[in-house]
Amino acid sequence: MIVYEHSVASIVIWFSVAAAIVVAALSYWFFTSRTWRMAVMVLLRTLFIGLLAWCLFMPGLKEVLTRTQKPRFVVLLDTSKSMTLSPSTEVPNRWTAAQAAMDLSWADSVAAECDIEIYAFSKEMGAELTMAEVGTLEPEGEFTRLRDALKRIATRYSGLNVAGALLLSDGLDTREAMDDWASEPRPFPIYTMRLEPEAAWQMEPDLRVDSVTTPKRVTVDWKSELKAVISGQGTKDQPVTVQLYKDDILQEERPIQIPDSGGARDVTFELNHTQVGVFTYRVEIPALEGESHDADNAYAVSVQVITSRNHLLYVEGPPRWESKYLGRALKANQQMTPLVFLRGPGGKFMTIGQAGSMTAEMRADQLAFFKIVILGNLDAEELGAARAANLIKFVEAGGSLVLLGGPKAWGDQGFTSSPLRKLLPAHRRGAPIQEGDFPVRLTDTGRAHPAFAGDQELWDIIPSVRSLFPFTDLNPGARSLVEADTPAGAHPIVVSLRYGQGKVAAVFTDSLWKWQLSPDARTSQPYQRFWDQFIAWLTPEEEVLEGKRLDIAADREQIYLGEALELTAQGSKADALDEALAVQCVITGPDGRAVPFDMANRYIPTASGKSIPGRGYSFQSDQPGLHTAWAQARIGGQKVQSDPISFFVKPFTPESMPRPANSAALQAISRSSGGRYCESTEALDRTLNGLLFSAEEDEISEYSSLWQHWMILGCLLGLLTVEWIVRKSVNMP
Repeated sequence: MIVYEHSVASIVIWFSVAAAIVVAALSYWFFTSRTWRMAVMVLLRTLFIGLLAWCLFMPGLKEVLTRTQKPRFVVLLDTSKSMTLSPSTEVPNRWTAAQAAMDLSWADSVAAECDIEIYAFSKEMGAELTMAEVGTLEPEGEFTRLRDALKRIATRYSGLNVAGALLLSDGLDTREAMDDWASEPRPFPIYTMRLEPEAAWQMEPDLRVDSVTTPKRVTVDWKSELKAVISGQGTKDQPVTVQLYKDDILQEERPIQIPDSGGARDVTFELNHTQVGVFTYRVEIPALEGESHDADNAYAVSVQVITSRNHLLYVEGPPRWESKYLGRALKANQQMTPLVFLRGPGGKFMTIGQAGSMTAEMRADQLAFFKIVILGNLDAEELGAARAANLIKFVEAGGSLVLLGGPKAWGDQGFTSSPLRKLLPAHRRGAPIQEGDFPVRLTDTGRAHPAFAGDQELWDIIPSVRSLFPFTDLNPGARSLVEADTPAGAHPIVVSLRYGQGKVAAVFTDSLWKWQLSPDARTSQPYQRFWDQFIAWLTPEEEVLEGKRLDIAADREQIYLGEALELTAQGSKADALDEALAVQCVITGPDGRAVPFDMANRYIPTASGKSIPGRGYSFQSDQPGLHTAWAQARIGGQKVQSDPISFFVKPFTPESMPRPANSAALQAISRSSGGRYCESTEALDRTLNGLLFSAEEDEISEYSSLWQHWMILGCLLGLLTVEWIVRKSVNMP
């Protein structure tokens, strides 16, 4: 079909063509003799104008084609080391069974109607593979991230026509302690199969403590929870006793039931912290009769208990929703004695709490009474230069400052226009506040940070925030702990910075209070838990206030024998470690022996992508169990030492531990996705050969221009040329 693509109105083109014809006709009528040559010239000019008029309408040829698009069929192949396991030498291992499944007839029948796309995964998911490349793969992955692989595939094929997926895996996920994730909904059916005979494993008695989570820093007289995940098999359905030790003294015992065929259970203990100090809590399970591998029957963590003699000052602008709910959270916090000043009518401050001789002037002698100061929605004028200068000295001396902010505080005339700008952990971008629904999550730094480590469940249920202030460029040394997802990417909302001997934290949203109004806030208490944990980390100890300037961090809280752990140390912003300064990392192993290691010069990457000078040491332990590490150095003629951190070395990697395939997880994946779990390769072949696929038809319009064709252009030039030749034959100019 011919279509016309001109953008000029048709009447304009017709009028122009008519005018050209009239002018040409009158010219020939009045200025030439009426001979046959003149008639030829008129005809040629008329044909030229007519052809040019047709070109002005920009004609094109449109063809509508119907294209049949095949659906996709995805294959996920597990290449972790656990795929090499086998219940006995007579039984082929899981990798052999998976390879055999790839060589069945279904591959040809499905390929005839679908585009088969194959991916291998272990810790990460690789690029798309061909059938020929599958035969060259080897199961060498040290970890299995099955849940992550399924999420990535769902995201990658979102909105596309996917007929189904074949998952060839043993169902083990080395990151997930429980199997509840396997029942999550999937966008397309997933087919799985048994890779080893049922009940082929000789169920050797074995118990394991998979993980232990608890807040690592708490306040005296405060209660906390310690949660342990216990797994195993071969229990003969007898109760298993879980023991909790505190510094090698038995505190409590709990009986649990683990099926003889295998399974995992959560055990929760309540901890009462009645003394200040660092205490080791160990979860232990007595070995079963006949258990040969009992090195993983214990797991230990260290908990630091700090003093409760803590006073907090909260200075806010006019009352708002944030001050209402934060005031309640501070009052409910057992480790703090809060004093709140709210700016009332006429600029006068109202007091909540026992003020005594305290005022909102924030003089140096008054600030010395507090360990934490929270600044709310105050602009630079309301804060005042004197208060700001006193707060800077307060932080340099070891105090903690929280810049809660608000529209005024984070505006043009807010903290960035006051002397406090030197304390800010990020730069303001100048953009207006963003409003919307922004999901919240911990950053990689935040997951390992003392402020939030030990309560990962909170961040699985944390509500969204509704506002974001434009602070995105982090200063050197700043760490983004909590961020929000926006259409433009991740946006920091909680950022910390070591300054002098103290800590600065900034909150770049004014909608945290809405967490208190979430549907399950009464039971999950996200707002209270967030502030309790954050304040516990912000609370400095007396020795910190007297001059501690070192901070040590580990890239993980748990490693396996043979793995390396990266330990880094850095000084405060005001006292960065000198290049020639000797810094040691002292590590105490399970045997109680403290060994110092020299830390080498190293640039430590920050959340903003920049790097700051520090020290680092790569540690590899040959002993399983709890390890404690701290950094020590001599700065300014004084010996300083960081807070201790702890990490646990597990004796076996999840991939090398002999255990059956997780058929229950595979069945749950197939069931929740609408697929099918097959008991054998024959059943899998029948199932996939029997699938019905529906292709999608797309209409595609193809356009080709007619007026730009070489024949049309040649005709236009030819008409002009012939007219010129005729004109010259009669001696016309």
